[in-house]
Amino acid sequence: MNREELLAKIIEFAAMAFNKDAATINENTNISEELGVASSQRVAMSASIENDFDVMIPVARFGKFEIL
Repeated sequence: MNREELLAKIIEFAAMAFNKDAATINENTNISEELGVASSQRVAMSASIENDFDVMIPVARFGKFEIL
């Protein structure tokens, strides 16, 4: 998977978690300011990434990310 494919997948997860149009999201989208701060949405996005890429993201660390 190349960088563009990875970014597209992360944008897809963000769009689903935050109920936004994927076309309005890019790698510089500020998660808190532009998508929202609901922790349940951040957890949903983190879970999607973890499941799809078979990785583990500590919730406390994921909450510190400002942009995609």
